[in-house]
Amino acid sequence: MNNCNMNIGAFYRATKVENAQPPYDTINLKVFYPGKMSGSEQQKNQGIVPADRQQAPFPVVILFNGVNCNPELYKWLAIKLSERG
Repeated sequence: MNNCNMNIGAFYRATKVENAQPPYDTINLKVFYPGKMSGSEQQKNQGIVPADRQQAPFPVVILFNGVNCNPELYKWLAIKLSERG
């Protein structure tokens, strides 16, 4: 997986947590994955990049950054963990 020329796809989701008080009632999820650029109209217009199945199986890292700390601070850790599978 350690390939500097790899294309990366991503998608974002948010969901509400039942019975939680704002601002703790929303969970934001960002998923990055090896993408395969196709040049399709869907990719050009909507930014949807399919997964590159040749890179499978995909390593998974679940990382919670906590409060008062941007997730980008842990980018190095996510990369190291995913490289190790």
